[in-house]
Amino acid sequence: MLKFKDKILKSISIFLIFLLGLLTERFQIDNKIEIFFKSYYDKSARYIYGLIPKKEIEIFLEPKEFKEITNIRKESIKNTKLTKDLEKWSNGKILYKGDTRNIQIRLKGVFSDHWADSEQWSFKIKIKNDSKPINQLYRFALQPPKTTSYIYEWLFMKSLEKEKLFSLGIDYLDLKVNNNHIGFYSLIGQISDELIKKNNKDVAPIIGFDSEMWVKEQIQSNKIYSKGVIKKENGTEDSYYRVKINPIQFSLDENENNIKNLKKAINLLESFRKGDLKTSQAFDIDQLAKIMALRALLGSSQFDWLDTKFYYNVEKNLLEPISKEIHVDLENNYKIYYPTWWIDSYKPRSDYEMNKDFFIDDLFRDLEFYEKYMRQLNKFSKEKYFENLIKENQKEFNSILKKLEINYPTKKIFSKEHLEITRLRIENYLNPIQNLNVYFSSYDEGILSLSVSNLQRIPVIVKGLKLNDGTEILLKQNKLIEGRKPFLPSENIHIKFSCDFKSDCKKVNIEKQKLVLQIIGQEQDNYAAIAPFYK
Repeated sequence: MLKFKDKILKSISIFLIFLLGLLTERFQIDNKIEIFFKSYYDKSARYIYGLIPKKEIEIFLEPKEFKEITNIRKESIKNTKLTKDLEKWSNGKILYKGDTRNIQIRLKGVFSDHWADSEQWSFKIKIKNDSKPINQLYRFALQPPKTTSYIYEWLFMKSLEKEKLFSLGIDYLDLKVNNNHIGFYSLIGQISDELIKKNNKDVAPIIGFDSEMWVKEQIQSNKIYSKGVIKKENGTEDSYYRVKINPIQFSLDENENNIKNLKKAINLLESFRKGDLKTSQAFDIDQLAKIMALRALLGSSQFDWLDTKFYYNVEKNLLEPISKEIHVDLENNYKIYYPTWWIDSYKPRSDYEMNKDFFIDDLFRDLEFYEKYMRQLNKFSKEKYFENLIKENQKEFNSILKKLEINYPTKKIFSKEHLEITRLRIENYLNPIQNLNVYFSSYDEGILSLSVSNLQRIPVIVKGLKLNDGTEILLKQNKLIEGRKPFLPSENIHIKFSCDFKSDCKKVNIEKQKLVLQIIGQEQDNYAAIAPFYK
């Protein structure tokens, strides 16, 4: 009888283990348990940290006003996005450095990472005119550091300030809401006349692509996708060509000049989008090249047309980009996944009808800009830009990093390895081991014909032919060969040279000669060997 009971217990145990295994695989219970304990550990760390007196900012809201915010949050969770119709302001007060100010406050952020957490939400703040500004600002955002890539947004803003580019600025402090310690937060400037002046610029219109239609299309797309419909059929990726261009900041003093300048700014951006203006005709390409190079070197996952705003420089009649939200995610395995938007517009995504980032494609179509941008990227990567920037601001960097690590002990806050791997990858792309395949095609009546294909993603300029005796035969006009798109074969381009009946250009001698080329963004010439047979 006892042996029978043992067999029953053993069978039940095996069944339970088997069942738990199935449930773990089906519902990822092990992942959920790990996430729960990590979240609990982080919250405990923030609670203990909150007991120590420090630099604080406190928000006070009446129950009715706070209830309005919580109701909007519930509605946003239900909709999966925070839409414009939910962007309602509540009244409150804010205490900072002993001074109380009257404010308006609302939830911030389209995506749920800003407000899905039970405690840490992102807020937009407007200080009323009857109160003093904070950090020279009447408008700013308070965000959990996870929404600003922890310390990477600080690194990005520091680099913008160093290069004298438009910066929203970032500070870190501890947030309390109705006497409850919420945690270590980022304070980021929001576009306003005060921020424009803080960047040493004249007040002028700031414009951008409106996100309202894109957000609604995303919500609708997700509903259709959840019912098993293939997502690429919904066509939301071309929203860039359809959304409105609106003023983000426009002086209330609507005199004739202000309205005229706003119209000029919108016309510039719209003309660029339609293809009537090149990148160099619509934007300050010196600034744009630097901003995109800095984002690439930090390992940003994107250069988003919705996040980017544009300040209208009245004197230059050009748009100056205002960039934010660096989007560096160390939680993903950056050793395997690596964003390549900075090279070309190709996007390897199965849910896209066209594997292309339209905004990036429009920017890179202008060779004058693309070459300037690649030169800037080459310069920054060679000089180890961010490694030096950290050294220049070591004390401040260490202080912020330490506080972030205390508040988020389970999160990946910063990685020197990530910075170096990103830099080396960029250098590898800019200096490829193999650049062109060049094949002898024919030599007839003094004309040498070569078949050339670009093996890497960066465009190449073919300049001429270098003969074995050191002389060069240059093309009358340099030939541009576009970069190869990933997972696609290289395209063969035929280039002809007038060899003046030189024996060097015959098939029997062609291996001794070299094709002269220059990779876009490089100063020096490169050389490619010529194979004596046709591909």
